[in-house]
Amino acid sequence: MKDKLEPMAAFFNSRAAIYDEVHTGHIGGGLAGKDLVAQYLPEKTKDILDLGCGTGLELPALFARFPQVKVVGIDLAQDMLDILHERVVGFDIQTLCMSYFDYDFPVQKFDAVISVMSLHHFTPTQKLDLYTRIRGTLRPCGVFLNCDYIIDSPWKERYYFARLRLMRQQAGEMHFDTPLTARHEMKIMRQAGFASTETLWREGTSQLLRTNA
Repeated sequence: MKDKLEPMAAFFNSRAAIYDEVHTGHIGGGLAGKDLVAQYLPEKTKDILDLGCGTGLELPALFARFPQVKVVGIDLAQDMLDILHERVVGFDIQTLCMSYFDYDFPVQKFDAVISVMSLHHFTPTQKLDLYTRIRGTLRPCGVFLNCDYIIDSPWKERYYFARLRLMRQQAGEMHFDTPLTARHEMKIMRQAGFASTETLWREGTSQLLRTNA
């Protein structure tokens, strides 16, 4: 068990320089898992919200398919956002250094909301609130794509949350993984009002889930 947890923003800022190497070389699917997100966006996508955009590994494939798309990217770590801007020079992207839980989601603003390896730090209750707001910010026929760390057992879910409680910490405040099963993730999506849910791809503990408004 980790003896000392780091605040979320501090954790990612301190690791911004190695983030790309870790996520392309040591996480299931590597860069392919990030590139896949662009393939499953609706054909006429014009506006995208990227939650936990980090260094923007998923963005080159996205802008290659949709050069004129407008992206709003939200992340807690400014050092990672600085790397993102170096990666996608010349494209239409606005970044916000903040928690996406504090974002004022505009009504029916986006054709797609995406998140890549970010949402596995939160509780089902936190996710239900967030997913409800995601649904509200999507235009009719919009899509929510979540490529994330997914586990295969409800027992493992309970184990991770029990460890966090032993450290007397709240999910999302400090860096600690609390992944859910795909079945549980999709149940929360349906509770938030999404019409359909499915797994599009998986490799190791990485899965790409899609749900439609």
